[in-house]
Amino acid sequence: MNATASAGKKVAVIGAGLAGVSAAIRLLQHGHQVCVFEAAPQAGGRARGVAHDTTLLDNGQHLCIGAYRATLTLLQDAHIHPAQVFKRLPLQLHMHHGAQRMSLVSPTWLPAPLHLLWGLLTAHGLDWRSKWRAICWMQQLKQQTFTLPTDLTVATLLAQGKQTPMAISTLWEPLCLAALNTPISLASAQVFLNVLRDSFQHRRQDSDFLIVSADLSTALIQPLLQHMQALGGEVRLRSAVTALQAAESGGMMSGCLVYTATSTEIFDDVIVAVGPHQLKTIAEKAASALHIPAFDYQPITTVYLQYSAETRLPYPVMGLYHGLAQWVFDRGQCCGQPGLLAVVISAHPPLSADKHSLVAQCITEINQVLAAYHGALNATPLWTQIITEKRATFSCTPDLARPGTRTSNPHIFLAGDYIAGPYPATIEGAVTSGYSAAQAVINQLKTTLAKP
Repeated sequence: MNATASAGKKVAVIGAGLAGVSAAIRLLQHGHQVCVFEAAPQAGGRARGVAHDTTLLDNGQHLCIGAYRATLTLLQDAHIHPAQVFKRLPLQLHMHHGAQRMSLVSPTWLPAPLHLLWGLLTAHGLDWRSKWRAICWMQQLKQQTFTLPTDLTVATLLAQGKQTPMAISTLWEPLCLAALNTPISLASAQVFLNVLRDSFQHRRQDSDFLIVSADLSTALIQPLLQHMQALGGEVRLRSAVTALQAAESGGMMSGCLVYTATSTEIFDDVIVAVGPHQLKTIAEKAASALHIPAFDYQPITTVYLQYSAETRLPYPVMGLYHGLAQWVFDRGQCCGQPGLLAVVISAHPPLSADKHSLVAQCITEINQVLAAYHGALNATPLWTQIITEKRATFSCTPDLARPGTRTSNPHIFLAGDYIAGPYPATIEGAVTSGYSAAQAVINQLKTTLAKP
């Protein structure tokens, strides 16, 4: 620990999602006292497990990549080996539309970025014109250090890069939706380039897919909470914060009062780690003082289809395009849940209220793909479950104004995947923001202690 217990602060963290949990762990490591307030009955926020009878699902199928350094650092800080949490798959894209197919497999024996260039060169189902233009474009982006003079939409960027319709539909658009959860006609090109740069330019393993090996609560959130509590942190579930108020001493702000339905406590500092739309649960006066801009949001729907245990897809992850479904995860191969498929629909318009029709359409699209392999899924699923996260991510548009960690109140800090940074709303963005907020608290204490 870098601070003595007597010098440590008493810090409240509002929200037990990954931003709040990562902030709490970093603060505890530096000798501060931490209490995490969570309104829900379970921690994890949007990265949590959901029970369906005896099966544990997720509130949405998440996909991380090897470039998520902050996320991997969090596991290291909590003494959790990445293999306990993630199944690591070297980059393979298997994209389908009916009988049409594009497969890009990057070799593990080549360093970055050669592994991607080789994958593009040898991709099946991608014509030579598409391959050549994609390779030339990636080289051009490298020369520009993946930096644009002014931000624009991904669609405009792809047009400027002379990418073919085939490359856009089978490669760039699926990657953009997976990373930014925003349609290419609206998505920020600079944020997309940040993801491409970090995924493909530094280390080959940065482009690996990291798929949570069980439900998120079991594999990730519970081990993090256990480590946090082992460090002396306190977690209060079902404890919504209703108001924040500056505490004064001698006419100066000396901390912050945190109100819940059952208590009022004073803390030296507060990290607010909830989504912007959830700030309304705090008193309006305090929320408005944080100067959070209004965000537009994008949904993600996950359709779970449970088949018999012997059901297995040709690949652990398969992409679909020109349809409703975009990605299909075989959770038998990924998470040890045989026969369970997770169909992901990102950044979608309002879906049919008829759940039967939605499930039927997903099954039809999957069957059209599987017919080219070993025949369709003729059996009816044993059960289905649809989970829609209406505010899964903010709409990651060009030059989007995102707030910083610090606020006008020196004792209140912000954390969350919407905080200003190079990444879109991802697990990595949440963890990075949590670390940044914790570091701001730590640095402020160091400055105070350094004063004569």
